[in-house]
Order: sequence, then C-alpha cells, then structure tokens
Amino acid sequence: MDIKTRIEQRTAKLDEMRSVLIAEKRDPNKSEMQKADGILAEIRELELKPATENILKPDPQADHTNRSTKKMDYENINENEIRVMGADRSYRAMFYPGKADAEKLDDGGFRDAGEFLDVLVSGRFDPRLQQRAAMVQGTPSLGGFSVPTQFVSDWMDDSLAAEVTRPRCRVYPMKSESIKIPGWNASDFSSGSYAGLKMEFLGESAVGSKQTGKLRQITLNANEGAIYVDASLSLVANGVNFESQLRSAMIAAIGYGIDRHTIGSAGSGAGCPLSVLNSACLISISGETGQASGSVVFSNIKKLYARQLNPQSAVWLVNATTIPSLLELSITGGTSASHVPVLNESNGEFTMLGRPCIITPHAPAIGSASCITFVDFSFYALGLRSEVVLDMTDSHRWTQRERSFRARISIDGQISLNTAITPENGDTLSPVTSLAAI
Repeated sequence: MDIKTRIEQRTAKLDEMRSVLIAEKRDPNKSEMQKADGILAEIRELELKPATENILKPDPQADHTNRSTKKMDYENINENEIRVMGADRSYRAMFYPGKADAEKLDDGGFRDAGEFLDVLVSGRFDPRLQQRAAMVQGTPSLGGFSVPTQFVSDWMDDSLAAEVTRPRCRVYPMKSESIKIPGWNASDFSSGSYAGLKMEFLGESAVGSKQTGKLRQITLNANEGAIYVDASLSLVANGVNFESQLRSAMIAAIGYGIDRHTIGSAGSGAGCPLSVLNSACLISISGETGQASGSVVFSNIKKLYARQLNPQSAVWLVNATTIPSLLELSITGGTSASHVPVLNESNGEFTMLGRPCIITPHAPAIGSASCITFVDFSFYALGLRSEVVLDMTDSHRWTQRERSFRARISIDGQISLNTAITPENGDTLSPVTSLAAI
C-alpha cells in the first residue's frame, strides 16, 4: 500500500469519527481522543516522510563516487529560496534546480564540448551549429553561436573552484536583462535600532511604536563581458589539442574576469560590476605614525579586524607582495621585539587571525591602497545570465592569417550596503575594511 493511500484511509477514519460525534452531539471520550491523536500522528509522519527520504536517502542506482550522500532536494525549493540560501552556486543549481545531477542538459546534438568547439573552429557548415545562431538580448547584430547549456554548465562549474567571489557571495540567476533585489538603506544604528527596526518590551495594556524598515532597491543589469583571443590559422588547423586548450583558456578567463571586476579596481560599476574595493561602504584604515613606506605592521591587521562588521564570516584578500612582511610581523616591547605568527599555513591554505587568507593578484601590491582587505562576501550580490555566446571571425586579422575568437557572458554585482554602519557603541563598521596606501 502506497503512502498516499494510507493517508487517505487515516483521514477517512477521522472524518468518520467526527461525523459520529456530531450526530450524537457529544464530546469525544478519553479512548476516542487517544485514537484520534494516534491517527493524526500517523498522518503527520507519513506526510513528512517523502521529503525526508528524498533529502537523506541516496538512490541505490546512482553513482555517488566523491559525492555526499546528503543531497539537497531542489525540486521542493523555489527560485527565491535558492537565491537567499546561496547553498549551491553551481550553474545547474542556479538555472536548472529541478534537474538531477545525472540528467543531461541541452547539448545541441554534439557529442561533447570538444566536438562543438571543433565544428566552430573548423568554419565548416554544420546544421547543428546554425541552429544555435544567437541573437543576444534581441540584438541580431551581435551574432555568434549560443553555447549548449550542458557545456556552459561544465565550463562555469569547472571555473567555480578557482574563483574567489562567486563561491562566497550571493548569486542571483538573471532571466532577464535586469533584476531588482532589496538592500538595507540604513547606516545609523546608534539609537539601538537595526535598519529602522527596534525591539520593545511592553507592559500590560502598553501601546507599541509603529516601525518602518529602511529598504532600498538594488538593480543588477546584464552587463556584457567579452574575452577575445587571436590564433594563427596554422595553429587552429594543425595545433595539437587546440580545441581542448581553447576550452581550458576560456574556463580560466571567465573565472579570472569575474574576480577581476568584482574584487579589484577594474570593477568601476560603469557598464560592469562594482567591485569590493570600489564599494561605497569601504572603510579605509590609515597606517601608523612613523610607519615605513611600503610596509605592514601588526597594528594594521588588528585595526582592519576591529572595524569589520562581521569578522566571523569575512576573508582576507592580500597581494603576494605582502607575504614576506606578514610572515615577519612582530610587536615591539621595551628594547626587543617579539614575533607574532599572524599568517599561518596548513595543507597549503593560509589563515590570518583565524580567518581564511586568499592570495590574489586582484589586490594591489604592498604599499598601495587595499593591498590587504578584510571582506565579508555574503554582502556581495552577483547577478549572472545563463547564456554564453561564442563568435569567430577571420576578417579583421585576414592579412596576418589569424582567426579571432570571442566569448561573451553577462554579469553584474555590487555590495548591498551603500555606506558604513554606525553601531550603538563603538566605531563605524563595514563588510569591507581595507588598508590605506602606506
């Protein structure tokens, strides 16, 4: 007997008991109450069982090599919940949450990504490729060929592990040219309120104060980012594994480009994401009196940590040129100095004051502003379109016997706070604290 039938039978019993009591115009006795409670408990258990089994029990037919047996039940989570949770930033989870991991997405009729790139690179007519002729956001002149979603999923997910921003921020799948998301529009918490909301304790018959939360609207636009590469026709025609090399380069370039514009100075916010280092809420920490130019001292690190809004969730972003100074930090006392092991390494991963430390070229060199930044990426909102479009042309490089390739992807992003926060006690705080130029 299936679960649905059993629930229907239990419900019928409750209805029968209810009709008897109504007909006899009396309250149920102790025995009848216990029976009813037992039936209700069975119904509740049966109603919860399917969802629990789907999440916790693995499919005995599935291949679970290198996978956790505890799998998220995406079919029971709507799009907004995925966005808020940020539980899985993979391409499949964002745009195809109802698809099982083993279920293939659109492959355009190609055997694999290698065959797709091979056909694209060859310049030969292929009906499968012609069907993918792209009109990006309704603009035919942009042309190109839409990459099958199965290959986009593979490329984007292969890039994810090496990226800094996307695995840590809030990612919003964009299904139109722009999306609007809420952000708190409040900076002064000094009165004890949180973004306009304040807890009250009311005595008997006391009247509560009406409160209004302070929200602002953030718009993420599908700004188009492009990756260009030229290759000689000889290399295209005769190069060993050229298609594989092109695929690897594109995967790396997509991830690098996203991080470059969401972390570093390249992210101006003008037709591209607004980066962490250009965010309006950034708090810049000045150097110490008498501090040598192009140096880092222990007090810099302490102050960056102290002004972080949420240090338990933040990560350090540092340029490689800061490593020698960080490894030699010391505290001067009297006539001697004691080494302070601020930067620590374990299994190839660094931490600083207990928080992950990421060495990235997107942070400026030592001595420049923001060579060390402490950032909580949960405040960063990243919008991502599902489409990736590839173009190829020989025209403008014809005299050099080169072929040009271009990959296009649409993204936007920014920190959800537009200013630093003044707490009830202490100095201003921010999800982005950064060392000023020294």
